Amino acid sequence: MEFLSPIILGTAFFATIGWVTFVIIDGRRRRERLKVFTEFHTRLVDRMTSPAEFGQFLDSPGGQRFLATLSTERGGPKAAILRSVHTGVIMLAAGLGLMTIRRAAFFNSEGIAFMTFLSVILVSLAVGFLVSAGVSWRLGRSLGVMDDEWAPSREVQSK
Repeated sequence: MEFLSPIILGTAFFATIGWVTFVIIDGRRRRERLKVFTEFHTRLVDRMTSPAEFGQFLDSPGGQRFLATLSTERGGPKAAILRSVHTGVIMLAAGLGLMTIRRAAFFNSEGIAFMTFLSVILVSLAVGFLVSAGVSWRLGRSLGVMDDEWAPSREVQSK
């Protein structure tokens, strides 16, 4: 077990540094994207001279695309639920894998205890993600907030 501590701590340290870097870079990217969208939309709305002209613009195909770009986040609730399921499945696989390899001959009793602890944490988090996704799906469906972007169109269903 003594030889595993530096490896695990070093990996955890670099993973934490990588995660913090990702969060900072992603935050800056989102802020810049929001700034560009805000500038563009402000200039576009400023060019409209009357509410009637703005209404005509919104009824046009270009106006529909304009409305679609107002949201900087894409995917909606279904994408968030799928991300949760994705994370849960990966954590479950990692936890079950650790439970399997903890029985390996090269681990002493402390190593087995640590691997058991780590695998239980991963499996618990995985179950939490999967239950959260299931509850979110049912709640979203019952509240009617799930968009129908993935549903087949009515034309396809009627054929």
